Amino acid sequence: MTETPRKSPIRERKGKNRVSARKTVSPAVNNSYEITLEEALELFVNAKKAEGMRLRTIHDYYQHIEWFRRFLSEFYPDVNFIQQLTADLIRNYINYLKDERNPFAGIDKRERPRKGLAVSTINIRLRTLCTMCRFWAEEGYLTTNPMEKVKLLKSDSVDDLTGFTEKELKKLFGVLDTRQYSCFRDKVIMLLLLDTGIRINELVNIEIQHLDVKQLTLTIPAEIAKNRRSRTIPVSRKIMKLLLELHKENKSYFEPTDYLFLTAYGDQAIPDTFRRRLYVYAKEAKVKRATPHMFRHTFARDYLLNGGDIFTLQLILDHADITTTRRYIQMNKDHVQAQHRQYSPASKYLK
Repeated sequence: MTETPRKSPIRERKGKNRVSARKTVSPAVNNSYEITLEEALELFVNAKKAEGMRLRTIHDYYQHIEWFRRFLSEFYPDVNFIQQLTADLIRNYINYLKDERNPFAGIDKRERPRKGLAVSTINIRLRTLCTMCRFWAEEGYLTTNPMEKVKLLKSDSVDDLTGFTEKELKKLFGVLDTRQYSCFRDKVIMLLLLDTGIRINELVNIEIQHLDVKQLTLTIPAEIAKNRRSRTIPVSRKIMKLLLELHKENKSYFEPTDYLFLTAYGDQAIPDTFRRRLYVYAKEAKVKRATPHMFRHTFARDYLLNGGDIFTLQLILDHADITTTRRYIQMNKDHVQAQHRQYSPASKYLK
């Protein structure tokens, strides 16, 4: 029986995760000089570029401040300079994000009827503001730091730290038509995330040279690792075989490239492309929630449930502090009961 060849790549929307060149501004000579939010952002970014900050992080800073700028434009049109920022204004921003902001507003096919962002999302934006306000104050552009007394939101929810159930994963894999290049590539991405727990931002930067086929390992070099520490992690034999198959298909479809994960145009894949496609898969599979990071949490949970130790897991996940690793492991009642039945020391004394 001959194997049916996989269909050629379906065209995906082309996108680049680039930070455009922006005009820099001259530093203020003293804090009496009024600085717009845009000028203040450039001062901050210019300093961080000099410190070696990655373009991805800089891109996120621009995005976070853009959302804050839109809030000011709608509700505080008279606030034009960072010297006008106050703790009360920022608290109003927090309440707006918590109660009024519509998730994915303006994004085609992703808008939702509910209002309010997740606590984790709000805190990410607040940390950006906190970092910038501290910089502006330390550099003398602000006489007082408006974020100094503003606290991050607290939450008792662990929803953002949960992984997939086995049933959800079967549904997600079930909607993938792997005769199509894009679906096959996405399946390999999902399986590699489940097999290694690596971050999606690390995954899209993997090159074929990072794979050691004989040793069955994947090296994440320092330049693409989140914490700028190189690490080598194991890869299952079947997953390694799929990675090599994907690379072979890349060579047959596209111009030569070292990157392993490509768009249907042959460009290097970006995280947002996979996030959007995963959202579509989840909707089709009737899975309530699906994000790339949930694969990482699923790996962490199941690694321990299958007998792995938490210290090895910490190394694989690249956590500097083991308390972070502990937070990743959220087990429901069924997991706890199954572990208790298997490992309770009392069972061996019962006849």
